[in-house]
Amino acid sequence: MTTKRADKQTRILDVATALFSERGYAATRMQDIADGLGMKAGSLYYYFESKEAVLVAIVGERVGLAVSMLERIVEGPGESLDQIRLAIAGHLDVFDRHADLYRIFQSERLDAISEELGSRVDELGRRYEELWVKLIERAQSAGSIRPDVDPWVLMKGIVGMCNSTLFWFTLDGRYSSSEVAETFADMILAGIAID
Repeated sequence: MTTKRADKQTRILDVATALFSERGYAATRMQDIADGLGMKAGSLYYYFESKEAVLVAIVGERVGLAVSMLERIVEGPGESLDQIRLAIAGHLDVFDRHADLYRIFQSERLDAISEELGSRVDELGRRYEELWVKLIERAQSAGSIRPDVDPWVLMKGIVGMCNSTLFWFTLDGRYSSSEVAETFADMILAGIAID
């Protein structure tokens, strides 16, 4: 694929992601995406055969970002509590940079659009949760966090807390995403860390 074509596809995905997030998938037409790019709708079909193909490309290229970030942390060096802090900060950073994408997941039933797409997102979600549980279990094995804390419940609490920022966090608010991440990590670790 040429660089020019790849750049154009990236622009198409950026515009489509913003429109799907703002208007919803069903209410967004290929013509709307083309209008957002200043191009003819027919030219858009040169890059993607359908609106569903655009959404599949968005998921394929972008939804794995959080999983990749967490894999790097889990496989990387560092103390277990530091890794939990990094994972919280990484989660919020991905949300910060790709909030439109994650709003689509909150508002759309992807399995109703495409069974394959819904399955892929579910698979990535399970992988993300498994990595979090691994990180928590490693911290318990190291004696860094309380052994009586259920790793699955703690994972759900951390991920839910981070996901809630989609509904209230703004880049121009009082705090940066890294400051929110630090506050979240302090609150969580204060409740589970062993002194």
